[in-house]
Amino acid sequence: MASAGRLTEDAAARLSKQYRSEIAHRYSYEFTRWMARPVRLVLDRFFLSEVIVGGFDHILTMPKDTYVILSCVHKSHLDYIVLGHVLFSNMKSLPATIAGKNLFHGLFEGMLPRFKGVCLDREKVNPKNLRSRENLLYLSTFYDYLMDEVMNRGDAITIFPEAGRSYDGSIQPLALGVFGIAKRALKEGTHRVALLPVGMTYDRVTEDERFHRMREQKAAGADAYRAYDKRGFIRHAIFQPKGAVYVDFGEPMYVKDVKYMDELERELRTRMGRLIRVTAVALVCRALAGRTSVPMDDLFRHIRADLKYTKDNCLLIGRGVSHRSPGQVFKRALEHLCNRVRFRDAICIHTKDSSMYIRVKRADIIDYYANTVKHLFPAG
Repeated sequence: MASAGRLTEDAAARLSKQYRSEIAHRYSYEFTRWMARPVRLVLDRFFLSEVIVGGFDHILTMPKDTYVILSCVHKSHLDYIVLGHVLFSNMKSLPATIAGKNLFHGLFEGMLPRFKGVCLDREKVNPKNLRSRENLLYLSTFYDYLMDEVMNRGDAITIFPEAGRSYDGSIQPLALGVFGIAKRALKEGTHRVALLPVGMTYDRVTEDERFHRMREQKAAGADAYRAYDKRGFIRHAIFQPKGAVYVDFGEPMYVKDVKYMDELERELRTRMGRLIRVTAVALVCRALAGRTSVPMDDLFRHIRADLKYTKDNCLLIGRGVSHRSPGQVFKRALEHLCNRVRFRDAICIHTKDSSMYIRVKRADIIDYYANTVKHLFPAG
């Protein structure tokens, strides 16, 4: 059954059955309903000050004869939990959420399938590995499973098409698998296919202090990577301030064919990008990015110009941005950028020649938040 040889019909059937078992969710409504309250308590107690939802009517008003694929920006591991919580709280149901095989380990190996988590082995579906007959069979089995056990049963699908969290804050190029699912759905010929963009914005991303070393830790092995990642969540939960999360649903993007995937990718990525909110932290970091020390007057001048652009162009905004002065925006951002009592010291304030300056101590964190909204503002 080597990759170079041809799979016999019996071997292919056995392998397809094995793959289907690895992929499949084992959704339990009772388990999800029972866990909904503890999940919300953990989010509220340790990570989030509030959950703000926008554009939810876009999903509520989807026609029944539509295959729905939610295409979500990926900022944090919390995305899975927050989005699932928002959907279950409002609709009493969950979409099937496609998640990488790396998340299905330990306690989560048993829990995620019961939350309708569908396991994807990204190595097998990586285009460079699709010369293997086994991997081609895996991809075909994966698509068939989504059609048979998810979409044809009336369930939506959630996918994070950036294929991983963004380590630098910017929206990453989208993996074409999202369009592969759409293409497979179009073959059914019975329903329309809609890609529904979803934006996730955080006042503070839990993993922001650790992204700069994430690739290094990943190269060291799965155990080192997971331990490093886990410590970030523990540090945030115990010591550091909570912040708001914003979940914004955009207008559906109906797909009629997938001949021009590059154009579809650009359009979908643009729509997802428009759903990112401009937060107080992002505004301050935009004014500091690429600099080591900034006079307070210069900082306020930059924030004032960005506030005007934000208002003139009707950009989505976070708490503490609307009708605020630069000083008020800066004050709100300090909780997450300069709070030594809570172990947040990305910047510090110092005096030089009777003038106040902001000194950057963690350029990686500053650049991260500046990048989250970079696509919304003019270059330069």
